[in-house]
Amino acid sequence: TKAHHVIWWRNGGETNLNNLLPVCTHHHTLIHDSGWQVELSENRTLTITLPDGNVLSTGPPGRVAA
Repeated sequence: TKAHHVIWWRNGGETNLNNLLPVCTHHHTLIHDSGWQVELSENRTLTITLPDGNVLSTGPPGRVAA
């Protein structure tokens, strides 16, 4: 698992939990080398835009019942 900087470190992205996304090595490579675009909203909704224009999105993380 890698910690991906949503706003890339070389572009001024901070190394903190609000800007980091855990991804496996394979998907980290796709983000950096294959044109995947990653956005993470303030409520932690993740949106990935693939090079072909397809958009994948998750909802914000849910709460776990006690």
